[in-house]
This record gives sequence, C-alpha cells and structure tokens, in this order.
Amino acid sequence: MDITSRQYEIIQASGKILVDKGVSGLTVKALATEMGFVESALYRHFKSKEDILILMIQYLQKNIKDRIEPIANGEENPVQKIKMIFDSQFRFLNENRHFVIAMLSEGLLDESDGIKNEAIKIFLYKMPIIYRLLTEGIAQQLINPIISTDAMLHFLIGGFRTLIFKWKMTGFHLDVEKEGNQMVEDFFTLITQKS
Repeated sequence: MDITSRQYEIIQASGKILVDKGVSGLTVKALATEMGFVESALYRHFKSKEDILILMIQYLQKNIKDRIEPIANGEENPVQKIKMIFDSQFRFLNENRHFVIAMLSEGLLDESDGIKNEAIKIFLYKMPIIYRLLTEGIAQQLINPIISTDAMLHFLIGGFRTLIFKWKMTGFHLDVEKEGNQMVEDFFTLITQKS
C-alpha cells in the first residue's frame, strides 16, 4: 500500500478525533488543529475529508489481510485458525481503538458511497475466510453441524460486533481481549459438543 509517513500521521490523528468527538467532530479544521498545521497544509496530502477516511479504511483492510492471511494459510486446524483470527482482531483493535469507530459508525458509512464501498470490501474479505474455516471444521468433524454454517457465521460475526459495540459504549473500559476470546471459546464449546 502506497502511504506516506505524513498520510499515516494524518489518519492516526483523524482516528483520535473520531474516538473523542465522533464523525461530526472530524473536520479539516479540527484535524489541522490536532496536528498543529494550517488547513491548507492538509490539502497537500488529501483532497478532502472523504479521502482521509477512505485511506483509513484501506489501511485497515490491508492490515487485516496482512494479519489474517498467514493464519488462514497456516498449519493449525480450522477451529484454532478461527480463534487465532479473532484474537488477532481483538488485540489489534485494543491497540488501535480509532478503527472501532471506522468499523461501527453508521454515520461514517453514510458519509459517501466511496467510504461505504471501502468498508464493504473489509466485510467481503473476512466473511468467506471464516465461512471456509467453519466448513473445513465440519468436514474434519471438529465442529458439530447442529445449525447451518450460515447461522454459525452470523452468530460468530454478530457476537464479535456486539462485543465491540459494548466495548465502545462503555468507553473502552472492559477487557476486550479477555472477553472477546472468552466469547469465541464459548461459541466453540456450543458447536463442538457431540449430539
């Protein structure tokens, strides 16, 4: 991904504003103030606020791919891989909370079609990988297919999003890594029990 160090600083500062003030608080003026720039200096790096947000989401997408692909292609069994993928997500978000806003904010997705399309790419990348691993887990008899693979995927992804939303709403005060990994363990306890 072609991103300059200054662009990276700008998306990091944008993320801080998103966490502190939400989507409506992210303005070019607020960003310039946060970075100690004049507004015109930001336009040397980005044409608009939309371009900043799109690059932020593209950076997140690349980061997700860089973390998930080695896990998905590793030697572990499918259940272990899914647990490792979610652990990686919880750890990354705990260290980069501004991406939680980028992932959960409907207001952000409503900003433009360009932003929405980039966010959808993340969703479309992760879902098939988890689905494939669930299917492999069933084939290897590591997972009991007591419900459909689609339902398993919805429960798992829905649980993830609910926990991340709860974490955000509590001001990031719960231990998202501990609770997140416990949620995934509980999920697999349910679907690995023999009938």
